[in-house]
Amino acid sequence: MATTTARVTPGMHNPSISTQTVRNRLREAGLRACRPVVRQVLTRHHRQQRRRTRQDWQEGLFTDESRFCLNRGDGRIHVYRGRNERYTEACTLERDRLGGGGSVIQGVPVG
Repeated sequence: MATTTARVTPGMHNPSISTQTVRNRLREAGLRACRPVVRQVLTRHHRQQRRRTRQDWQEGLFTDESRFCLNRGDGRIHVYRGRNERYTEACTLERDRLGGGGSVIQGVPVG
């Protein structure tokens, strides 16, 4: 992020600002580079779909579940934040429940 900021921000006396200067100024302002908090996006529909009735679970002998994810983030995203700003909206990253495209396959053998 500091590299991008340095690239797009013109200086007063020098047309370019170094990445280290941007990092120093952010640190002086009390901001530090941290990974954003990852939270899952759950809608009311998702919550309703997760609920299972007692009868549904009693019909099977056992259950099996496999998860297949198509995309994964590399985890190299950083945000600059001050103290007590961890859960502010600007410092969080919303992810799909399954990490992007993917599917969950459930099997319930009935005996």
